Amino acid sequence: MMVQWGDIMPMAFVLMKCDKDTENRIIQNLEDSDCITEVQPTIGHYDLVAKFTSPNMDDLNELIEQVQRDDRVRSAKVLLGISEAV
Repeated sequence: MMVQWGDIMPMAFVLMKCDKDTENRIIQNLEDSDCITEVQPTIGHYDLVAKFTSPNMDDLNELIEQVQRDDRVRSAKVLLGISEAV
């Protein structure tokens, strides 16, 4: 079965560096979104990683921009991926 571009669901993993002791509040905020399917604290260069999925790139981009505008998030790296829509 050949996958068409319209069958692709945009996905991103967002790696975040956060202000000290703000991770739990950021996780709570992220978990309120239906498009964020997973949030995990990490050890190392980044404090959190979140998996975002959305039916279109515009909505995905808006979610990523919201994270980047959060004053508690010092930096965010975005890894874009694609997966077949189910």
